[in-house]
Amino acid sequence: WLVYLGNQKINNKWNIQSDFQYRNYQLVEQRNQFLMRAGIGYNLKNQNHNLLLGAAYIASDIYDGINNYKTTKYESRIYEQYFYKHRFNDLYLNHRVRLEERFFPNEFGLRGRYFISMQKPFKGKAISRKSSYFSTYNELFVDLKNAQFDRNRFYAGLGYGITEQIRMETGYMIQAQKNMSRGQLQIILINNLGL
Repeated sequence: WLVYLGNQKINNKWNIQSDFQYRNYQLVEQRNQFLMRAGIGYNLKNQNHNLLLGAAYIASDIYDGINNYKTTKYESRIYEQYFYKHRFNDLYLNHRVRLEERFFPNEFGLRGRYFISMQKPFKGKAISRKSSYFSTYNELFVDLKNAQFDRNRFYAGLGYGITEQIRMETGYMIQAQKNMSRGQLQIILINNLGL
């Protein structure tokens, strides 16, 4: 997966969050999904508590059992989220709770997600320019419409601070769904430059 994550500060209260993801089944072929997501957030307190309203567009390619392309499924989403970040010594912790209203051509879905991540620098207590760090996350998805487990994603990787506001990560994510499990390499660019 190629992932871009952006969080642009407008002022002390408002921010714009965006991400673009190009996901493949295999390394350089068989597109699995293209995702665009953006929202506007409001900081409740010292930029540690953020409420956000956003929208997303997703195109998912469906393959048969022999890896032949079949069709593309399109989805639009509206989502609401609460994000909280804090630090404990040299551990950076992030929590996100997201509610997604999912619109397909002939279907509606409702999904809840809980995400927790941790980053730990290898030297010192700060993730900054020219610092490397360990990164991990876990995200649980629940289908609220049908009251059942949807999927879980676990990731571990290494990151590097290119500047104070731009970081690069690469790692491996394992996604477990109802009837399958799959590993995926991720390359992530994180941009926190202000507007």
